[in-house]
Amino acid sequence: MRWQYRDGALLWTLAAAYGVHVAEEWFTGFPAWTGRIVGRPVPDAAFLVINAVAAAVLITAIRLATRRESSGWIAVAIATIVLVNTMGHAAGAVFTGSYAPGLVSAVLLYVPLGSLTMIRAMDQAPREQLVRGIVAGVLIHTAVVVVAFASTRL
Repeated sequence: MRWQYRDGALLWTLAAAYGVHVAEEWFTGFPAWTGRIVGRPVPDAAFLVINAVAAAVLITAIRLATRRESSGWIAVAIATIVLVNTMGHAAGAVFTGSYAPGLVSAVLLYVPLGSLTMIRAMDQAPREQLVRGIVAGVLIHTAVVVVAFASTRL
């Protein structure tokens, strides 16, 4: 049987990928690296708080998406966020001409898992849930980036 776009195994695997991704960002200096783009690094405390909040929201979101058909859009939003995040890391690497901390896990984990979720959602989800999830994912990722870059001003 093929995975559903809101299947728990798929979404919890994405949560594990998030943990690996944050670890890669932390241990390879993402907070300091952002200074190459915005002029100042993201403070370590802000990075940790943003990601702790994001992890809590992700856990709650997965629980909702897997338990209620009407919350399937949340699975699409999660997939959208990880795919947009990957594009952001790739763009950052190109822009700075350097390795963007988090790029490896994004390419190796986010691209296949996020793509599988989106491919399944395009086949299985009602159109309104698909659109709602994509819009929500883009807006949520944008908000996180704004908060992270705003934290460089603290």
